[in-house]
Amino acid sequence: MHILPILCYLSLLSTCGVLLFAFMRAQRSIRELAQQLTYAREEQHQHKIQLTQRSELDTLKDEFISTVSHELRTPLTSIRGALGLLTSGLIGDVDAKAQNLLRIAVTNTDRLIRLINDILDLERMESGRAPLQIRRCSLRELSLQAIESMTGLAEASTVHLELAPLTSSQEAAAEALFFDGDSDRILQVLTNLLSNAIKFSPQASTVRIHTEATADSILFKVSDEGRGIPVDQLDSIFDRFQQVEPSDSRQKGGTGLGLAICRSIVQQHSGSIWAQRNLTIGTTLNVMLPRTVRSSDALTEQLPSLPRGEGAILVCDDDEGIRTIVNHHLSRQGYTVIEAASGDEALVLATQHHIEAILLDLYMPGLSGWETLQRLRNNPVTANIPVVILSVLSSTLRPQLTGDAQGWVQKPFNESLLFAELGRVLHAGEGPAHILLVEDDEDLASVIISSFRDAAVYVEHAASRQQAIRQCITRRPDLLILDLTLPDGDGFSLVEWLRSQPTMNTLPLVVYSGREISEADMAKLRLGPTEFLIKAKVQPQEVEALVLSMVHNLRSNKLAELANAS
Repeated sequence: MHILPILCYLSLLSTCGVLLFAFMRAQRSIRELAQQLTYAREEQHQHKIQLTQRSELDTLKDEFISTVSHELRTPLTSIRGALGLLTSGLIGDVDAKAQNLLRIAVTNTDRLIRLINDILDLERMESGRAPLQIRRCSLRELSLQAIESMTGLAEASTVHLELAPLTSSQEAAAEALFFDGDSDRILQVLTNLLSNAIKFSPQASTVRIHTEATADSILFKVSDEGRGIPVDQLDSIFDRFQQVEPSDSRQKGGTGLGLAICRSIVQQHSGSIWAQRNLTIGTTLNVMLPRTVRSSDALTEQLPSLPRGEGAILVCDDDEGIRTIVNHHLSRQGYTVIEAASGDEALVLATQHHIEAILLDLYMPGLSGWETLQRLRNNPVTANIPVVILSVLSSTLRPQLTGDAQGWVQKPFNESLLFAELGRVLHAGEGPAHILLVEDDEDLASVIISSFRDAAVYVEHAASRQQAIRQCITRRPDLLILDLTLPDGDGFSLVEWLRSQPTMNTLPLVVYSGREISEADMAKLRLGPTEFLIKAKVQPQEVEALVLSMVHNLRSNKLAELANAS
């Protein structure tokens, strides 16, 4: 009779114990969950702090890069420009020992400039501050340009550069080698790959560019006959500051950033890049880019027509490759070009067309360049046509060889020097063009002005915005060279003032800046014909070449307008 209440009591105690145990477990779980939430909040807070710190570091890095861009590029440009003037002999002759010291200084200055430019380029691309300028490109044309620009380096290393011929199927469908991309960046990839291949190629070997295409991709390969890359380093060579051997950076030169830049550019194009060992010797670097086919794509090889009332440049050289290269350079600058493969052909063409100037090779089979020049001078129709000699001989021999040529460019030539010499002879006798240089750095200004010493232009210097405005009011310049950083303002405000002046709102402009310029800023700076150059990437002599070319084009356009008006 008394057992049942006891059992019920015991059962109740047991149930309470179970409930108490469950409650304690739940309470412990709640505490653990609260701790986890606290930890999660702390981790999230720490993550936010890290993101903020990283953002601040990125901002500091961008500010540092911007400072490097201006503060280092400007003095380096002055140093390199001054060295270039000394080594060229424009300031005066120097003895052999001094020439050797200058050569060492130039080589190492160029190396430092390349390093700075490569670092800045890589940072801009990886941070998304270097958007692509997409347009329709011809891979064959870009390959020829890359080979042309690397020919000097290859010849110095006695390495032969070759663009592999197209297969018969590719020749029948040449449009397959067109693609959408940033031509300047893809050209940078090609030249970097060629430069790298040349450095590691033995003498008398060949570096080749192969081009292929499928329905949805385009492929180009750069193959060398060098020592090859170890299998375990085929991927790591695309990392920053990577060399196959630690001593390569000292022995071969370079920054160790070229292939990293190539990878960034290719990835921006949604492509891929990889290296592979050749079956026998050497290495092949492969680049694959996406593409689309358009019915409008075509490769046309036609001689430019000669519009009535406009002159042409006659290029006379028995080497077809030289003629093609010169034609390409001049055509890109707006010149009309006629080619002659011999002196006899040049004499006929010079009498049949309106020729502004003749680029003449001296060593040709049959009628030599000397004989051709003499016959040009003896013919009243061609006697006054300016002639620029293209020769393997040094221009120092010019007085002994002939006094009938107005200009001289030594092979292998730099296109900038070719433009400078051609521009000089084309506007000789028309009166000097008035150039206003707006640059706050006195040293760089002196170097730029010195580079124009033998050109038929008058360069005036303004060190500030207000000084530039005063000089523009006193005399309207024919062209303005403008630095963007000035002590009393900036180039943008000066351009804004020029736009407000009816006589100067179409003034030709060369923006010569220490920093990269965005598309939006370019739009704010454009007046008349406007070109954008970056210090340390472009030397003062190249500024001179561009300015002379622009002056010539401006004067040609004015003459054409006057002829049409009459």
